[in-house]
Amino acid sequence: MPSPTLSKRATAQMDATAKSPLFSAIFRTFGNQWSEANPDGIVNAGLAENSLMHDWLTTFWERQGTLKINHTDLTYGTSIFGSDRLFQALAGYFRSYFDPLTPVEPKHIATSNGLSPMFEHVAAVISDPADAWLIPAPYYNGFVPDLNATSQVQIASVNIPVDKYGTVAEVHLLDAEMERREREGATQKITAVLVTNPHNPLGFCYSKEVLLEYCRFAERWNLFLVSDEVYATSIYDSPDLPNALPFTSILSLNVKEDAGCDPSRIMLLYGMSKDFGANGFRGGALVCQHNEKLMQAMSSNAMTVRIGSPTDILWSALLDSPELPSYLAQNRRALTRAYTYLTDWLKAHKLPYTPANAGHFVLVDFREHLQEVEREGERAVEEEGENAPRRRKDAEEGGRFKHEIVLLNRLVDGGVYLGPGFSYVCSEPGFFRITFCIRRKELEVALDRIETVCELSRKALEISRRCPQ
Repeated sequence: MPSPTLSKRATAQMDATAKSPLFSAIFRTFGNQWSEANPDGIVNAGLAENSLMHDWLTTFWERQGTLKINHTDLTYGTSIFGSDRLFQALAGYFRSYFDPLTPVEPKHIATSNGLSPMFEHVAAVISDPADAWLIPAPYYNGFVPDLNATSQVQIASVNIPVDKYGTVAEVHLLDAEMERREREGATQKITAVLVTNPHNPLGFCYSKEVLLEYCRFAERWNLFLVSDEVYATSIYDSPDLPNALPFTSILSLNVKEDAGCDPSRIMLLYGMSKDFGANGFRGGALVCQHNEKLMQAMSSNAMTVRIGSPTDILWSALLDSPELPSYLAQNRRALTRAYTYLTDWLKAHKLPYTPANAGHFVLVDFREHLQEVEREGERAVEEEGENAPRRRKDAEEGGRFKHEIVLLNRLVDGGVYLGPGFSYVCSEPGFFRITFCIRRKELEVALDRIETVCELSRKALEISRRCPQ
């Protein structure tokens, strides 16, 4: 009797994961994470987690006492999407910090157990399997599993030169891609364009002018416009960008009058993970103010992604608290200090980077260090030891990015994980995303280990002593 088999979809995903140097590095990192109790573990300076306000947050929630649970929290709740309590709290938050043209009301909001499930849910509602969303690259590497793992929606990416990113020319390049597809008779349907504002991994905010051009683009090509604004209040004073653009939410635009765009195309996605330093709580939200049909469709399987009551209660308590403005202000100051420490270190080592004023990370140019990696790749053929098979495999199969993959593995072998540029669809090898808002001691260890792996002079601790925490 043959054994039961998994689906073709699951088998393909397992094969892709097994072959992925990114997942290999992440699994190794999670399997041996650095802590003061495990000083030989791997420092995770690649995933976007903000630990700077963890002491504040844990103290705040401890002061609230035990979870204030009512009977409805033990049921499926007061709404199929979540609780009226959280909808009211989120609506007030969006009204206060996103400057919406139309005041956000609870009926405009759906919630989920994380932003990734919300992406998956939205993708299933507005796209069919094998349809695609258009996304300018580089982009957040989680969009691939978010859209594809279950909903089977593809990504059509367009590489944007650095000097055009965040400008109207960026949208013109998307136009050129759509025109090419039309001219060549492409059969794959594009159903949405996704803009990430503030941007990940480049850490900037889009201007009102460019966002309106995105709205015109969506109208021109009959697309939904999805705005991922998960870093909306993680904006900080950047010493590199004293005149940086402020955050402008898609909700603040008069898309109909100023861009001739049907407002029913527009939706905003948000989550608890980034601005509130709570990746583990799993809270996501959708705001869609002008498309009742879409919201009805979202309700059809809302129970499968419903936010859990404990997260609902704790998020609501913070959103409703008079201490929220203080939290957000302290977070901004902490981000400035952490960014300054990292970028002072980068300048000391003459490592080029993209200046930022939003988010939790900086995209750093390590291309100069790929030359040594190229030589290491050649030596890998003769190398022995426990890491040799993986290094040989990566050197042989990595394609254009093979030397970046080798450097990634050297870093992980040396005890630090950084986000590799190939996973963000960077156009050239050699870029890594460094998260700067981990705890200072952890960041010191990460930078010290990068110095060791890349044979840089030891400056991490000296610079840290000069930078306030």
